[in-house]
Amino acid sequence: MSRVWLRAAALAFAAIGAIAGLTVYYSADKVPRCLVSGVDTWRPPTDAETHRYEVVVLNGSACFFDPSQHHRLVGALSLANAKWLAKGVPTASETLRVADAEHGVVYETKRGLLGVRVLDLRTKRQLYVTRFKDFTWNPRFGPNPPTHGLSLAPDRPELWALDAPNSVVHLFDVSGLPDQPPRRIEDIRLTKPISGDESPCARACARIGSLQHSADGRFVYVGDSGDVIDTTTREVVANLDALHNSRAAFELDWVDGKPVFLQHS
Repeated sequence: MSRVWLRAAALAFAAIGAIAGLTVYYSADKVPRCLVSGVDTWRPPTDAETHRYEVVVLNGSACFFDPSQHHRLVGALSLANAKWLAKGVPTASETLRVADAEHGVVYETKRGLLGVRVLDLRTKRQLYVTRFKDFTWNPRFGPNPPTHGLSLAPDRPELWALDAPNSVVHLFDVSGLPDQPPRRIEDIRLTKPISGDESPCARACARIGSLQHSADGRFVYVGDSGDVIDTTTREVVANLDALHNSRAAFELDWVDGKPVFLQHS
């Protein structure tokens, strides 16, 4: 499944709006950057290699985690001084949609549905409704839609869906689409539940979750839980405190001295 890559100069996000909608500023005396005291200022690599980072937006800072170093925090930048980073920040949306051009379908969440809808990509006709069997949800609690994260693997026919009320990631085989519905493979329990409030935070603080694959398909990042899941073993291999308190995260690749962002669905 193809992913589209865009260089920073080609992206058309509104930098100031993206930052304002997803970050809250606090005094540095009260909250250390990325929730870690003494974190270094991130500096772009100077060699000709490709470097990949998972960037978590928290409290006015961009926190850089290096997957090649077991997701160690390697630096931070103030978003106020690095507005170019806002080009990678995903925009908030109540209804989540992920297009699967290879199979000619769209996966979509819906208010009141603990599951995923599958639509024809061209006609938008509903083909299937895939519910999370053996899992329940009380609409009075948790986010609505309760499926608050969808991510399509870039290297295999798999759909990952975040069941926020139950703090579970559901994994589906979608190789049979559009002729056959998604086939449930596994349910992965998160190590930290998606509940309570993000901290630090001043508004819209309730944890509701997000889901994102790395561009190479090796990892899945769970916003508001902080878990990093190895997609081969399907086990949690790390938990990032900054990501436990934020659902705004994206991958940044540094290639030939320039930033490259993954386009979000």
